[in-house]
Amino acid sequence: MQGRTATLVRVLNNNAILVDASGDRIILLGRGIGFGKHLGDVVNIAEASEIFAPSNALELRQLAAFAREIPFDVFRVARRALENARHQQRPTSQALLLSVADHLHYALERARTGTKVDFPLRWEIAQLYPHEVKLGQETVDLANALLDDGTQLDPDEATAFAMHFVNAQFAATDLSHTVAMTKSLQDVVKVVEESFGPAAIADPTSVARFITHLRYLFARVTTRTQIGEAPAVLLTAVRDAYPEVAAATDQVREVVERGGEQLSDAEVCYLDIHLSRLWSLANSGEADRLSPPAAAPPTADGR
Repeated sequence: MQGRTATLVRVLNNNAILVDASGDRIILLGRGIGFGKHLGDVVNIAEASEIFAPSNALELRQLAAFAREIPFDVFRVARRALENARHQQRPTSQALLLSVADHLHYALERARTGTKVDFPLRWEIAQLYPHEVKLGQETVDLANALLDDGTQLDPDEATAFAMHFVNAQFAATDLSHTVAMTKSLQDVVKVVEESFGPAAIADPTSVARFITHLRYLFARVTTRTQIGEAPAVLLTAVRDAYPEVAAATDQVREVVERGGEQLSDAEVCYLDIHLSRLWSLANSGEADRLSPPAAAPPTADGR
């Protein structure tokens, strides 16, 4: 839309306006973009720092109310946080911008009023999503540095921001998906520890690799894009040779299938392979002994 003009429909506040661009209603954000403007004025869309194009009337009303309420400086910090995430190869979107800005707005209100919020999944989030927690902490640091009213966010807000960054990877519409996935991941780690012993989860790199596989597995289950095929030689090899691994896989399968979607044989096969590595760590420390042959195709997460 750069280089185009639009007709002003409504000033939402000094930093947000609703315009008509060739019949499309869009919302423009920018510092001072609404100051001194009136109905019917011509607006250069390139002046906006954020452009929102709602897909229907309900979304338009919701976005207009949102833009009217959230201070522009909050959007500015949220945008910087997303730029930071993008530089670290994490997915970003307008939906993520809105969710981070919304959370930041209310986090600031909590900080100003001294309201304390408990984050019951704080430990689990830190263990399962360390990179996203780092992004969350950097978002807190950005807010503390860039907002000039002296308000300092509670450091625990990093956990909540981390959940938004996790959620964005799977295009979920709300954080309930991330909360459910986090609890399921914790249950899976518990299955591994109880089945193979604490040594199976002692190596952070191996556990992180397994967790990454699980995160993408949950995403494939949610979007119904499961892996459909695996090399025939792999489908029963681990199960026949290592019944302990097969038993653990079956328990993990039960956890994953709580959402109602059954796993394909190929997905179960790759769970066998990943769990066999952890079983090997617990029993001999030779994590690569049971790695799949080079000819085996990678899973959708490249593992």
